[in-house]
Amino acid sequence: MKQTITSCLFFLLSSHAGAQNLLPVPASSFLDEVPKGNIITTAFEQRVPWLFNNTGIKLNSATNLMTQVAVEKEGTFHLFVRSGGNKGSFKVAVNDQVTEAGFGNTPWGWKEGGSFHLHKGRNYVKITRIQPGVVFDVLVFSKVPTLDEKSVLALQLNPDVKLLKEYKIPRSNAVKFGDVNGDGKTDFLVLEPDFSAHVFDNSGQELWQWKAPEEYVKERSEFEAPGVLWDFDGDGKAEVVHWRMMDGKEVLVTADGETGRIKHQTDWPTGPLPHVYNNFRLAIAKLTKNAPNELAVFTDYGGTMTVSAYDAGLKQRWMHTEHRKKDNLGHYIYPVDLNNDGIDEVLVGSLLLDAHGKEIWNRFDLLPDNHDHADSYKFGDINGDGKLDILTANSETGIFVYEAMTGKIIWQQVAEHTQQIQVGNFLKNTPTPQVVAGGRVYGNRQIGEPYLSSQLYWFDKKGNLLSKWPGQPLNGNPDFVKGDWRGNRQEELFWYKFRINDQGKGELYFPDPVFHQFDFMGQGAEEVITLSNGMLRVYGSATARYPNKDRKKDKLYLKNTVVNHTHY
Repeated sequence: MKQTITSCLFFLLSSHAGAQNLLPVPASSFLDEVPKGNIITTAFEQRVPWLFNNTGIKLNSATNLMTQVAVEKEGTFHLFVRSGGNKGSFKVAVNDQVTEAGFGNTPWGWKEGGSFHLHKGRNYVKITRIQPGVVFDVLVFSKVPTLDEKSVLALQLNPDVKLLKEYKIPRSNAVKFGDVNGDGKTDFLVLEPDFSAHVFDNSGQELWQWKAPEEYVKERSEFEAPGVLWDFDGDGKAEVVHWRMMDGKEVLVTADGETGRIKHQTDWPTGPLPHVYNNFRLAIAKLTKNAPNELAVFTDYGGTMTVSAYDAGLKQRWMHTEHRKKDNLGHYIYPVDLNNDGIDEVLVGSLLLDAHGKEIWNRFDLLPDNHDHADSYKFGDINGDGKLDILTANSETGIFVYEAMTGKIIWQQVAEHTQQIQVGNFLKNTPTPQVVAGGRVYGNRQIGEPYLSSQLYWFDKKGNLLSKWPGQPLNGNPDFVKGDWRGNRQEELFWYKFRINDQGKGELYFPDPVFHQFDFMGQGAEEVITLSNGMLRVYGSATARYPNKDRKKDKLYLKNTVVNHTHY
């Protein structure tokens, strides 16, 4: 029997909470068909110590919200509602009974809602009689007429989610990973928007930092700052490669990962200062038959773009130059072995270069407008010919799927402003692989709409639209991650704060948006990393199988899955 994600969620919660006689109904359970205008919010945004699952809903619409709660054994339950806002109000309907009390018209806290008879099986729970402006995060049905908040807090998130690591870091949207001290554990580089760099070991101790000067631009880019970790000299310790300004000159440096001491440096491939900082990106490349040990550099600094390759000592191998407007070649550089010859091609925007910097193809005829650039790329065999294809999320022009080595279009589709994309075997009873895109919607901030929202568009391998989730876009700028969450060699897909099930719908798993997924702990499963408001957290599956084999010891896995990572 097919079940919706809501029913699956609450059968799970009923067994998880049954021993404590508590049935929490989180705000996230109403998101399948959340009315337009409502937005999700966090404790940070509400300026409160906590929200259940760190996720609340601000009710900007008078349209009702409804979900279902499954009860194992019928009986009388006492309702408690947590809400706040000092503006607006709402009531709760349970089956055919509506609360006498209203909620949300007081400062944040709990309020009793009366007692209700819940029958065995599914019961309807509705947020109703809404006066917009209020926020709520959780409703709780309790077998006893009192509420133990500590017990409620213990029921947050899915029981399969286990917090493994938590780090307080500088404000950043770019964190890069590697082992800088040779102890076999995952360390990381935090890059601030102004290109300042901080290196932390696995325990969270800051090893060193480099502060960028405030000359020309304080915050240099709206996108990720450039940096990467890689062991170029083979001593078991990763170096840090990043941008610096020294003596008024921009340089590309390789620094000792433990100390920050410069080992190699060369001029950054830009024109004279001052200039703008659009897309400055670094990635590890495999440009010979040997192990990956080269550096690919993309620089978009205002009317001119350069694509360059360097050896382990930062000696430039080649440089390709394009004179194009901001973003026309996208936001990142992708060294990928597309023809399975053991050597990477280099993809930027709608331009493919070989390992020597020679152009293989371009599709500038298809995407001449810099606004219709590729925001995200993924790679997979879509047409079943045994060769990798390129999937691109091309802004307002939508999705293009190309033959990798020819640039020929296999199929194309639209999905709002297509921002993120992923490919894999995710859906039940659907031919594999499937393609899923995050369709971005831009709101009108002058009338209070969120600037960025997103919604999933599901396509089959031939480009036919299968479904969308949720019913309305959710505010935010979410990304996909996918990986072997349970260590059973089965990839699972995560988007925003959700694990996506085999029906293409989401179940809330994490309190913050997903950022990356790989074998962080070095035990064989692939953990999910979240990043938000200066907190980096690592989550693992409570039911994971751990073969105790560190996947990062494979240099191609380290390069392709761990190191060459971007939100764009």
